[in-house]
Amino acid sequence: MKDLQKLVGSLNKSGALSGFLGGVAGGGLSGLATGKSGKKTSKKVMKYGALAAIGGLAWKAYQQYAQKSSAAEPSTAHQRSGNFNYHSTPMQQQSFEHVVEDDNEGGQLLLMRAMIAAAYADGHIDEQERQRIFAQVENMDLQTHEKAMLFDELRQPMSLSELVNAVPNAQTGIEVYAASASAIDLSQPISGQYLDALANKLCIPQELVNNVHQQLTQQARLAGE
Repeated sequence: MKDLQKLVGSLNKSGALSGFLGGVAGGGLSGLATGKSGKKTSKKVMKYGALAAIGGLAWKAYQQYAQKSSAAEPSTAHQRSGNFNYHSTPMQQQSFEHVVEDDNEGGQLLLMRAMIAAAYADGHIDEQERQRIFAQVENMDLQTHEKAMLFDELRQPMSLSELVNAVPNAQTGIEVYAASASAIDLSQPISGQYLDALANKLCIPQELVNNVHQQLTQQARLAGE
């Protein structure tokens, strides 16, 4: 659904999202284009924008984690629970890319909902701010159904439990976490609490969480150069 990429860009312009999203979706993307797989990711980013940037970032974070842990055995149950297995079977880059492609509307929508839920979690969207965002969206060059979709999502953001229950597998879990971390104000203590709870419910190993944040920091730094 190409409309969703447009809506994510509109959310960012409206001020609904905070954190690193602008840098990840813009100039900082040069850091994703390293080597053959990076060039492939860069082409995806050019086509799908911010959502593909999240997928590329999540893939690089997982690569780092997999390389470091390939010789190690999972030490706790936190690494494996239900659909969320980050250790036993290597994940492929294609599985990360599929989440944001046009034939996977559910994956794109889930990442957008994760961003909105995170934006509410950091506490910067109160009723007054929400009305300001609605006014911004109303003035944007969007179709009526696109505006309606954004308004619906902004009025009723997913709860943490609803978000986690909608995540089908481990690779999508990494992308949901990366999308959330990219859309939240990390300077607020409540943001860290939200992301800790999300990582815990998605059973993401701490090393992998750290890699996601390292990638976000790197992309934000590149965007500021």
